[in-house]
Amino acid sequence: MKLIDDINRKGLRFAIRRFDSKYGLGALERLLFRNWFNPFLTIYVCLRSFPILQAIRLPMFVYGRPRIYGLSGQMQIEGKITMGMIRFNATYPGAPCVGSLQSEIINNGRIVYHGKCEIRTGCRIKTGENGILEFGSNTKICEMCTIGCHLNIKIGNTARIAHRSQILDSNYHYLANFEKHIVPNIKRPIEIGHNCWICNSSSISGGAKIPDFTIVASHSLVGKDFSNLNGGSLIGGIPAKLIANNIYRIWNKQMIHDIYKFFQENSETVFHLGEDTCVDDIL
Repeated sequence: MKLIDDINRKGLRFAIRRFDSKYGLGALERLLFRNWFNPFLTIYVCLRSFPILQAIRLPMFVYGRPRIYGLSGQMQIEGKITMGMIRFNATYPGAPCVGSLQSEIINNGRIVYHGKCEIRTGCRIKTGENGILEFGSNTKICEMCTIGCHLNIKIGNTARIAHRSQILDSNYHYLANFEKHIVPNIKRPIEIGHNCWICNSSSISGGAKIPDFTIVASHSLVGKDFSNLNGGSLIGGIPAKLIANNIYRIWNKQMIHDIYKFFQENSETVFHLGEDTCVDDIL
């Protein structure tokens, strides 16, 4: 039993705190102060945005009271449809960023979901009239992120966009270059590959192409094509450049649990992977 194991390892006081957090007043506090499911906005947004045969299945659940500033565009799902597969303005207690802010949406273009998607609190999603925004399956947009799509933004499967990041495919204002006597186009598409991790407070601007299994370090600016890089690249900086190769985020839940337990019980600064461990084992 987990409680007995905690008592044996950490003592009774620690076990009581953990039990309270998971099943006692701590759990009740999280329940009371998170964004609750909003049935009225859920029905409204679904019927207003999705094709009727998709809308009646309520594929998007809306939480709290997000700001709906315009739903003149369209939303659609490509692939299997399940009720509540998209969570908008969902609270994630314990996240490293503010979770009490309400998200905003202005959709004048088209938003395409290729599977489950979670958009948490404090996010701002905007598509222009010609904008096509695509979310891959099992994508998570964390707190206080901004996505502005006026041309085309593609976010791959199992991508993670960490808090306070922004993805903007437009500069919004034209600039005149009098050395060349040109005015560049302010809109350029963005592609973020599968299993990418965009760390917090990063900016992804027009023209960025980020290949699969790439990690973007915190506070980075990515605005060019990195598609020539291999999977497992770590890029970062202003502007971003290659930092290291063969760096992969660990997705395997059992391995994450084992590593967490190791560091809880040991004072070592690193966890050594087995010689036969390969990339597929951590995904």
